[in-house]
Amino acid sequence: MTLARFALWLFIITLIGGLMIVGRDLLLPLVLAVVFWYLINSLANFYGRLHVGGWTLPRWLALTGSMITSAVFLWLMGSIITSNVSEVIKAAPGYQDRLQKVLDSVTNYFGVAPFNLAEIFARFDLGGSLSQLAGGVASVAGVTGIIIVYVGFLFVEQVWFRRKLALIMRDPERAERARAILHQISLDIQTYIRIKTVLAVITAAIGYVIMRIVGLDFAGFWAVLIFFFYYIPTVGSLLAIISPTLLTLVQFDSIWQFIFVASTFGFTQIMMANFIEPMIMGRSLNLSPFVIILSLVLWGTIWGVIGMFLCMPIMVILMIVLANFDQTRSLAVMLSADGRVLGANERAALQPPPPEAN
Repeated sequence: MTLARFALWLFIITLIGGLMIVGRDLLLPLVLAVVFWYLINSLANFYGRLHVGGWTLPRWLALTGSMITSAVFLWLMGSIITSNVSEVIKAAPGYQDRLQKVLDSVTNYFGVAPFNLAEIFARFDLGGSLSQLAGGVASVAGVTGIIIVYVGFLFVEQVWFRRKLALIMRDPERAERARAILHQISLDIQTYIRIKTVLAVITAAIGYVIMRIVGLDFAGFWAVLIFFFYYIPTVGSLLAIISPTLLTLVQFDSIWQFIFVASTFGFTQIMMANFIEPMIMGRSLNLSPFVIILSLVLWGTIWGVIGMFLCMPIMVILMIVLANFDQTRSLAVMLSADGRVLGANERAALQPPPPEAN
């Protein structure tokens, strides 16, 4: 790569980064709309594969059911957060004081100077953090109408896309190949978003049951946060374990609730993140750990809390797209953990051949 070309790429990357920061209010609703569009399509495809006495749902009915399901689910989570966040923020100073006493007791027991832990803890404003999270949720709720409009136009574009592609590419063979690649990209993205969302729901449900068993305050609120934490790589799993575990220390006087919550939450997160998700995802999540952490910091800096939630879907979508084109495949290899990426051609080669006709 020549110096001039390197400088050009550096300028383009800097320009794109600046545009993402300046155009945050315009781009964030669009990115959320694309994610919801893929999620609705994925759920509609699932509904369309259901068989009831040999009868399957027509596409329009499956799509309508998917939209209703997604809307009810998002409304339910938003209602839980908005109805509980003010109460949690009010209780936060009390939790913080009690946790400070627990930390002081632990340091005194082990003979460790308590001021280091106290200073670290004093700098962590639980109420402020929850307020920031609530602000992020409120900002998304404030642009819900724009997101719905974007999703609607994306479905309109979806109807006419095949016709537009055929008009652009006069060669039928090239048009068919491009259509196959784009279709595979869409399927891969839908599969990732569907699996990630299902596992997030399962993790949040397990967490809710555990918190209800021990009687933890605001179990529904923390379960919704665990759902969102699941989308944050690495740090999200730690937050999903630490948050309810620390609450048991400040809410209960005995230690068994802490041990039970820490062990069950830790086991659930380890199994989901390290065994179940990789087993289901396969190679679609073959991102470098360094790239994951870098993207978490990058998108969190650019778009705040919502950017941290979106960083993993954005990077996975980007890697899937890059892996399916020869010109950008080298970038996908650099983003991967071990250099193994599968594009549409490789996936087709791995498919078993059709049975020969007799």
